[in-house]
Amino acid sequence: MGRKPSCVRDPGIVTLAESLKVLSDPNRLRILCLLQRGERCVCEVERELGISQQLASHHLNVLREAGFLEARKEGTSSYYKLVAERLDGILGIMNRYLGHEGDLAEGTAGSCRAPGGALRGEAGGKRRRTAGSREGARKR
Repeated sequence: MGRKPSCVRDPGIVTLAESLKVLSDPNRLRILCLLQRGERCVCEVERELGISQQLASHHLNVLREAGFLEARKEGTSSYYKLVAERLDGILGIMNRYLGHEGDLAEGTAGSCRAPGGALRGEAGGKRRRTAGSREGARKR
């Protein structure tokens, strides 16, 4: 039998899994995308994403506690900015574990959209239907 891949032996896979849990929420991914353009206060995040102040604050705090954001206070307002090194580190670990280091297409880093305008993970800008999405469509 051959040697096991490094991800099977590496305890760092647990850290990666915990980080991916934090990033698995669509609103948190939208916040990261928004903050790639620069620092924002909670009220701007709330307004730009169309979510409540309470929900925006919750997601911002989860991302901050996980090390993806830094926060600063100015008067009564809190401002958040992306910790790009943290996000880059997680992407680097994923690429290393998956054996795709250096294989990412140029021009897509730092963007929520792949070339051609489609969201990453979508073919031609259309969402792929899964069994769950078909089931949800039937209920509508």
